[in-house]
Amino acid sequence: MPSTERDGVRYFSCCLCGEIFEGWGNNPDPIKNSEGEWFDEDEECCDNCNNIKVIPARMKEMGL
Repeated sequence: MPSTERDGVRYFSCCLCGEIFEGWGNNPDPIKNSEGEWFDEDEECCDNCNNIKVIPARMKEMGL
């Protein structure tokens, strides 16, 4: 879901866990959706998913 703005605050639905969060999201690459496809460029993930899923996946790709 692209962002929605209400009263000057941006709200997102995390593309990985579905939770609603406000502010700015994170790029979910290199994580793919459940169909094995890349997420649309307007989809964002929350800070929690970024920390526990996305960053470790990026580190694994770098061989760390």
